[in-house]
Amino acid sequence: MPERGLTADEVSQVYHRYGALLTRRGRLLMRDNSLTEDALQEMLSNLLRRGETFRAAESPYRWLCRAVDRTCLDLMRRGKRVRDAVPLDPFDPVGPAPGVDSEARLAALQQLARLSDDQQSLAIMLFVDGMSQGEAATELGVSRVTVNKRTKEIRLKLGLEATDSQEHDAPQ
Repeated sequence: MPERGLTADEVSQVYHRYGALLTRRGRLLMRDNSLTEDALQEMLSNLLRRGETFRAAESPYRWLCRAVDRTCLDLMRRGKRVRDAVPLDPFDPVGPAPGVDSEARLAALQQLARLSDDQQSLAIMLFVDGMSQGEAATELGVSRVTVNKRTKEIRLKLGLEATDSQEHDAPQ
């Protein structure tokens, strides 16, 4: 019978290697330290139960980022999170990565709850992580045209103007 989950030692190694980065990411999305800890704990528990896809991941860090994103978004959807009144600054001392549009990033983080499930994941990839639309299309397993269309819808919902550079696959 093939192993389904990671061992406790493997999960411990994952946490020691990526824990600080994943915690920062969770805080950025949740804006609450204890809920971030809950999300990370839930994600690590999932690795114990069914971590076989993590073992096969081409990029373990990217896989973990998506897992934390999904876990945080799930917690928000379950109604355990009201984020509107909580400022972002204390949870994001580093700020956006170089090349990331800070206005779009802030709008996406502040308004995640207004977006559909699919739009939330794409908004995080484009506006928080700074992925190009082509990279996001590959990650999501959809066409570049589909990502472009969804990006326009997201930008409209977030009240952001589309620019020529954002239409031509430049990182957001």
